Amino acid sequence: MNFATSRLGEFGARLDSDDVDVVRGALDDYQSAQADTRWGVDNPYWSLADEVRFAARNLLGRPPSGRSHASALTVLWHLAEADDADLIADILEGGTAERETALLAAGTALAQGEPPNPRLLALITAMVLDESRGVQDRKGAMDALEDLDLPEVEDLLVRLSESPERALQVHAAVRLAMPLRLRVHRDRVRRLVESWPEDAGWEVREIRGALEAFHSTYWKDTELNDPALRKAHDELRFPVGDEGCLQAFATLLRSDDPVAVGIALDHYESSEGLRHVLADAGRAEACLPEVLARAREVLRRPMSPAEVSALNMIGARYAEPGDAELLLDVLARTDSDAVRGKAVWVAYGVLDEAEVKDERLVAALGEVIFDPSAGFYGAKETAIRVLADSLGADADEILLRAVREGEPKVQAHAAYYLVRTGGVDRHRAVLEEVAEGWGDQPPHRPWGEDPVELIFGKPHSVHWIGHRLADRDLYRAHKRLRAPGVDESYHRALRVLLESDDEAAVGIALDHWWSPDGAVKRGGEEARAPERALVLDRIREVLRQPPSPAGLSRDYGAEAKHLAALSALAVVAADEPSLLAEVVAAAATEHVRERALDAVQAVFDDAQEADLRLVEVLGNLACEESVPVSTRVRALDLLDASPGTNAVEALVRATRCPEVEIQAAAAWGLMWDEVIEDHRALIEELSGGWPAAEDAPWEVRRVRDFLDAAEE
Repeated sequence: MNFATSRLGEFGARLDSDDVDVVRGALDDYQSAQADTRWGVDNPYWSLADEVRFAARNLLGRPPSGRSHASALTVLWHLAEADDADLIADILEGGTAERETALLAAGTALAQGEPPNPRLLALITAMVLDESRGVQDRKGAMDALEDLDLPEVEDLLVRLSESPERALQVHAAVRLAMPLRLRVHRDRVRRLVESWPEDAGWEVREIRGALEAFHSTYWKDTELNDPALRKAHDELRFPVGDEGCLQAFATLLRSDDPVAVGIALDHYESSEGLRHVLADAGRAEACLPEVLARAREVLRRPMSPAEVSALNMIGARYAEPGDAELLLDVLARTDSDAVRGKAVWVAYGVLDEAEVKDERLVAALGEVIFDPSAGFYGAKETAIRVLADSLGADADEILLRAVREGEPKVQAHAAYYLVRTGGVDRHRAVLEEVAEGWGDQPPHRPWGEDPVELIFGKPHSVHWIGHRLADRDLYRAHKRLRAPGVDESYHRALRVLLESDDEAAVGIALDHWWSPDGAVKRGGEEARAPERALVLDRIREVLRQPPSPAGLSRDYGAEAKHLAALSALAVVAADEPSLLAEVVAAAATEHVRERALDAVQAVFDDAQEADLRLVEVLGNLACEESVPVSTRVRALDLLDASPGTNAVEALVRATRCPEVEIQAAAAWGLMWDEVIEDHRALIEELSGGWPAAEDAPWEVRRVRDFLDAAEE
């Protein structure tokens, strides 16, 4: 028996259980798995959908137990059939606490019925009209009827729109503003909108948009001169029937007015146009051959104002190899960036469909890239993408020229697409030369990507981003670390940086060593091993030194050097307690010490017994009067939380310090069940010498509260 079969068997057994909670859990698991299908995974229980439905019905036939009805109704929201309508009606009539979910299930059951169950339909209709109910309840009931194309539902929406509650008016108007209903109720919806304030909310803005209807894509500021064409345009935007709508569309499309033709092409291309307003959207498909023929005819007419609409209509989707001639003519004569951009996109389809790429079209796209009169967005940007995606490495010649000679944004985009097509391996020297000229600020980030990182590799570092090493050998070593793969050249580069006297170089090397995106990503955990000893030496040295100059790190300033070393220390701390102890003892700054103490805490959290070297250094730190009291208390807190009993001696020693806060923190660490009896007398003696309650530090109050509770 394989795992899937076993899993289904176990799930089926849970559905058949006599235990309500077991069945409810199975229903919840089914619904959770079904929700996960939105991520592209299958529901492993789908084959048992009938059994799940039966189990949900069975639970609803019993008195509710915990969330049993909620789980069952949630399942029926997705799986209900027409036969479930009476069961759901029983639940609603019974005054269920799960009314919202029951209404969702009711909507599914009603939509499955042909005709919908009259009892459930009447029940929900009454809920919508019941003015004693809250607005949200009535809206939820109305939503349960949303998928029903019935005159009764439309009449109910009309009645709801007459409610004195604006929220219910808006709820109804949103549904009356759907294209087919709007044919009948436009005047009603308009009157409602005019009665509401301008700032009535996003739903009202959507309704206003529906009333205005789709005008066109490119001709919103243009008025048709011919009254007959204006009438056809109105009938296309505000149809009363499919026949009239299609006739109006044909009138515009076949007109000699280029604006009218452009409007018709826009309506066909847009999802908000012709298909949106037709009751039978499939009827628009029959117009496609004529629409495409008309679009190509427009492109044959020199300088036709409608050519942008024609190009937008054809796009890459309907482009054919034979369109190359049209595109060459358009690109040669136009001075419009909108037209250029759309023509370039049609060229995408032409080149993609052709087995042999038209060299003239390729050259024309190249000319767009270098044309000083062409805009970057839409025209040049798209031309670069089209050439790279359609030709791959065959676009190298044009893209390399763009990298060398193009305006800065063109350079960045050409570099990005060269990298995408494997151009780094073919033209590394050229790409690196250009990227070096950008420094750490590329002129543009295509699709959010940094072309400098794509060329050199990433990460640059963690704490030194933007810093360029001045020494040529160090710069070359840094470049090698950023490149993919680990071999001897990688380790040699890492050593060059680690052994240098350049603070930033050492910090960059440490970042590459510890970061998951550095050595480990390139060569696995073993890639750290060859330089481990050298890294430990550098950590030890760096954390004894003063901070680095602030100007070396754009993001981290003077803390960059210490942060790089501390991050590397966190990687090795568990295996190098003596190094960690050294850092705690000889930290260059209090910030370094605090971070080192964080590392100690992490080590203790994963240990069975506290390392004696760490215990000793924490004990010494706690007793060091030159260290801030807060840091000394932190050291004692770590000793308190340390695993095992190795810290007891250090805690006892700290109780002899003169500061009350230190005594109390140390005493608290001795109050565990395993050790308190051996030190109760000491703690009580200390407590007697501490200040009165109102003047005592919180560490003192904590100890006294514990002692008082023990006495009670």
